[in-house]
Amino acid sequence: MKIIDYLKSNKVYILLYILFILLFNINVYIDTGIDMGKDSLIYLNLIFALALVLFIIYDFFKKKKEFDTILDTVKVIDSVDVDEEFKDGIEKELIRQIKEEHIYWMNKMEKIEDELKDANDYMTDWIHQVKIPISILEIMSKRVDDAEISKNINREIKRIDSLVEQALYIIRSGEYSSDFSIEEVEIDKVIRNVIKKNRYLFIYNKLEIDISEIGFSVYTDRKWIAHIIELIIDNACKYSHEGGKIEVFPEQREKSSVIHIKDYGEGIDKVDLDRIFEKGFTGKNGRNRFKSTGMGLYISKKILTALGDDIEVNSVEGEFCDVSIIFNKGHDFFKVMQ
Repeated sequence: MKIIDYLKSNKVYILLYILFILLFNINVYIDTGIDMGKDSLIYLNLIFALALVLFIIYDFFKKKKEFDTILDTVKVIDSVDVDEEFKDGIEKELIRQIKEEHIYWMNKMEKIEDELKDANDYMTDWIHQVKIPISILEIMSKRVDDAEISKNINREIKRIDSLVEQALYIIRSGEYSSDFSIEEVEIDKVIRNVIKKNRYLFIYNKLEIDISEIGFSVYTDRKWIAHIIELIIDNACKYSHEGGKIEVFPEQREKSSVIHIKDYGEGIDKVDLDRIFEKGFTGKNGRNRFKSTGMGLYISKKILTALGDDIEVNSVEGEFCDVSIIFNKGHDFFKVMQ
């Protein structure tokens, strides 16, 4: 507790006291029956003022001690024996109520966490189970005689598989810190593996991919960074025009190494740029042309921030969209594993 906080909380009483002194002085001044000299009145006012200051100092330190005791107790509320450590009074009753509320909400949070864990475990198991029929459908699609139909079926199966994979990462993103495995990663290899895995996106959309040599490695989580790159490339393909081009190239800044993934498609409306990292935000293009989940950039930002890195988007609607994954050189990646 600070003295300014004390004065604010007791300003009514202080003002009433000052008003009382003021009324007393007015009464002495207008009442001719009271014989008090000017010096005596000033002396009396100084006594009143000193009494007020002394009372404020005494009461402030008394209240501060009580406040600090309560604050220290709240910090270790779980181990506090209210009956043993506090005498009867307002303090004891206040601490008792705080402890009861603390226990109530801790139990409620524990119950919710258990329910969420059960739901996540169920969804994780379901996702792994549903991948089996997806794999079977992929094999069966290759047996369709009509090549065009087979290609379209396979494309939709790949989309389903990608969405299922994204759902799995969304579930894991709630516990990402315990899922991190920090190691030195060659980004060039990760990017090329992601593109190879998703080559159907480029084939079906007749897209050209131009990858510059990425001449650096970073300390990060291989699995998560691959998923983030996959999400960004998926978006780039989704919003590119047929026959368009996607570029992947590096940039070295003073304090970071950057990977750019740039497409020349729909771009992003200027009014949407400030909101693209919000959870569930789809933007004008996401609503108009695609059934976008609005989760890709949200998860990417969340995970990269947890890893000590960052992501930026620069775009002009109708011209291009440039997504930059920024690997900071100065962050202590060991903190990520704690």
